[in-house]
Amino acid sequence: MSGGKKLSYKEKSSIHFVDQGDPPFIKKLKLQMGYKEPASIDDKFASTTTAGYVEDDREEDDLSALKEEDRPQVVVLDAEKDLNEKQFIDELKKKEDEKDRQMILESKIIFKKPRKGKASKGAKESAERERDVNEKKASPNNRLLSFASDEDEDP
Repeated sequence: MSGGKKLSYKEKSSIHFVDQGDPPFIKKLKLQMGYKEPASIDDKFASTTTAGYVEDDREEDDLSALKEEDRPQVVVLDAEKDLNEKQFIDELKKKEDEKDRQMILESKIIFKKPRKGKASKGAKESAERERDVNEKKASPNNRLLSFASDEDEDP
């Protein structure tokens, strides 16, 4: 306030913020960059039936995201109509490949965390072997300079 007069309580309580939104050039830049507005407090309390509801990126029913042992058991009642387990796995791989192709076409590349598999088991085994070899090498060297053990053996 440039004036020396202080505002009264009534005048202070009547001050409000008016959000005018972003200027058109910033809206255009955000649209080009694919910017999404961060969640506001109103979004957090909105119900799922409202138009503004956005579902999580992670789908709970996505079977490709589950570990193989956590997936539901496959039961084939009619061999002609039902998928067996191998066909099911092939279908999941096809869907993943199709999703990847769609993401590439949309130019949205997402880096995925590598899955733990046989490579990590091999690395663990090689680390255990190296540790065992190092322990074997270390044990003969302990006796070479040990004078205390010789004194204990003399009695």
